[in-house]
Amino acid sequence: MTAYDVRHKMSQAWKLKKEVTAKQEAMQELRSMAEKATASFSPAPSGAQGSGSSRVENYAIRIVELQEDLMDASEHLLDALQEVMALIELANEPIQRAALTQYHLNGKTAEESAAAINYSTSQFWRVVNEGYVAIAERWNEMEWNETR
Repeated sequence: MTAYDVRHKMSQAWKLKKEVTAKQEAMQELRSMAEKATASFSPAPSGAQGSGSSRVENYAIRIVELQEDLMDASEHLLDALQEVMALIELANEPIQRAALTQYHLNGKTAEESAAAINYSTSQFWRVVNEGYVAIAERWNEMEWNETR
């Protein structure tokens, strides 16, 4: 594994977190729209030929589908976050772990992460890049020891 691979794996969690957040927002919007929709009552059952299903029914179906997607995305996010936490533990220095945690797990920007650890942005990036290299080296060392 290279330092680039480590960075890529860690950024996957951030992308999944954005996906989950977008699905949560879509869910809230759908629920709001469903609350505003009024059910129309008719003597014919909703599945009868020629009758369209109600708006409320359509929203309910879309909400259930989105909930399933959200559950799947949340499971993938949890797996990715666990992998990121395990990778961060491989970093050599506590400051590397702190910087990587702020950036990749807490979802802060580089500037916010740098401020959180009392570093300048350029110092922050130096520490983060050193962390990626250290993690890659430790990963490769562990992998090499397992093959012997």
